[in-house]
Amino acid sequence: MFEDSEEIRNLSRKLSDLLSEALHLQVSARQRGDTVVVERISAFIAGVSATEQACLHTDGGNGAFMLSRLDEQRVH
Repeated sequence: MFEDSEEIRNLSRKLSDLLSEALHLQVSARQRGDTVVVERISAFIAGVSATEQACLHTDGGNGAFMLSRLDEQRVH
């Protein structure tokens, strides 16, 4: 196993923050009943997570992807 450089760790943290904000916005949209925005944010989260996995080889993207597929009522 290799050790990530500081740049990769910083980028991973920034992506994690972005994904957390996207989840927050998704919850807000869900509370407003805006299903179109909820689905668009889900697609955004999945795309960012997949990109993170492919480029940074981290496990954090996998967890964020799973979170993007869950909500209070169902699994997408």
